[in-house]
Amino acid sequence: MKKLFFSAAVFGIMNCYRLTFFVFSIKIFTIITLFQGIVFPLHGQALPISIDSRFEDWSSEAIEVADPADDGSGIELLRMAVANDSTRLFIQIEMVQEINLTDDQNLTLYIDTDLNSSTGLSFNGIGAELVVNFGERDVVYRLPSGQGLMSLNDINFRHQPTVTSTVFEMSFDLTAVSNIGFDLFSDEGVSLVWKDETGPAGDALPDEASVFTYLFDKSPVPALEPIPLEKENPATVRLATWNVLQNGIDDIDRKAYFTKILSVVKPDIITFNECWDINPFQVASFMNNAVPLENFENWQTVKVDDGNITASRYPILQSWYILPGQRLTASLIDIPSSISDKDLLVINAHFRCCFNDFDRQREADAFVEFIQDAKTPGGIIDLPENTPFVLSGDLNLVGESQQLTTILSGDVVNTTQFGLGGPMDWDGGDLVDVISTHTDDRLAYTWKNNFSSFPPSRIDFHIISGSAMDVDKSYTVQTESMSPERLEEYGLSPFDATFASDHLPKVTDLLLPMPVATSDIAEDWGLTVFPNPSADNCWVAFSIENKNEIHFTLINSIGEVIKEWRQSYPAGKHQIQVELEDLTTGIYYLKLKTVEKNGSLKIMKK
Repeated sequence: MKKLFFSAAVFGIMNCYRLTFFVFSIKIFTIITLFQGIVFPLHGQALPISIDSRFEDWSSEAIEVADPADDGSGIELLRMAVANDSTRLFIQIEMVQEINLTDDQNLTLYIDTDLNSSTGLSFNGIGAELVVNFGERDVVYRLPSGQGLMSLNDINFRHQPTVTSTVFEMSFDLTAVSNIGFDLFSDEGVSLVWKDETGPAGDALPDEASVFTYLFDKSPVPALEPIPLEKENPATVRLATWNVLQNGIDDIDRKAYFTKILSVVKPDIITFNECWDINPFQVASFMNNAVPLENFENWQTVKVDDGNITASRYPILQSWYILPGQRLTASLIDIPSSISDKDLLVINAHFRCCFNDFDRQREADAFVEFIQDAKTPGGIIDLPENTPFVLSGDLNLVGESQQLTTILSGDVVNTTQFGLGGPMDWDGGDLVDVISTHTDDRLAYTWKNNFSSFPPSRIDFHIISGSAMDVDKSYTVQTESMSPERLEEYGLSPFDATFASDHLPKVTDLLLPMPVATSDIAEDWGLTVFPNPSADNCWVAFSIENKNEIHFTLINSIGEVIKEWRQSYPAGKHQIQVELEDLTTGIYYLKLKTVEKNGSLKIMKK
């Protein structure tokens, strides 16, 4: 990142000598701040930032400001990075201590939105039109048009992660207006000061009497390519999760909105939360209408705890109540052999809400205990090795990050009750948190309530055993951000998701372990294919007892011949490479034929 380092030791006592020059051109407004003869031109950088807690798109081009270590009490601020696009100001902030950004702390951001130190609230050399109190989740504005108080939600503030962290990324809507209708931001730039208001010695960034001014870069960023709602790979299992808000799929006023979206998304398996007063037969009837199955088959449903219902187009073999009194139900689902040679274990979870860190940690610990039992002989469940599993649902992760750490890594807190934990995935590694951005926006939140002071949060999750399956595609449906053309394409309306629930539907297409070959070929020839699925080429290994000429035929899923060839092989083990790089994504079959026998194996092209 482009780094700037402000030091109060250099600039603090020289504030009276600071002179600011304004240099104009037709389209560009530049500010140069002079400190005792030292000039800092502070330019902006337009970047396509996604607010999703991955931080991977904060490139070296972002403007970064460092802060000296150990120069304040309370929250020790380390650095800030800033970028923008045409409608959003992006800020990344890092500190030493792990905090919950929007609760129970005194971190404040002062924003001078008109670049005029004589207007707004005078603080550390700037005139702040906006004072953002993150712990209180409110924004005080001081504009020439008037003063007032708004919530973070009112100004379309977005941030990630929503659990405690030492690093946060956030965006401010540059088109936001006050509650009396006046613009909160100018179109030129901002000056920023962070301050820990815990006490007079609280840290600041930049330090007192130093000014950081960021000028918006008007350059366009790469356009977001919307994610198609359809499956791209017919051999994937589409898993969805949706908290339906107080029995929403049985609410006469909201039922149609759920139906519209689900009829487009077409999940194979879906975990519903907040089905308090709905039985599984009602959900099966709803799904039979919303997403009719082929050959007049019926959806399978199960409800074990008091609020979760799992619905599947495939047979549900068995279910377990993981932690009585809590909303945690596991179901083993029979995946068709044409898709996978493994079953899929789906844990439908709705962790306790809001400030209840204690119960959420118990639920996370119980999940770990259940998976540890499932992976080892004995106990209440024994899974065949490498059986894929997924935790799906509203986890309400808005407090301590330890709960997510426990789920991913197996680091149990309540060891007396739930055991010592241990590595979660079959390969000894962590589970994978599948982060899904909106189909038409670079945001990843899954919950939003316009009447709450809490800003939108990512609290609905798919967490998978990454060693046993892959993610082909994932997204979250927020119809408000979809273009009119996209809405028309799918027969949707802008507020379908909003009117349905305060949670958004999250969708993940899973690539499960593929069946290697038909039984006669696999047993007689020791046939394997790897990697499968593959993005370019794969290898097929086989062995034969006698010298033979083999006729190979590669066909697609509708029986068209792509390629065929013959080759003679001596007795023994052999490998052939099958070229896939020029083929479209989908299912292919490689047929093998000799004078004695024939068979086929399935190959998946990613």
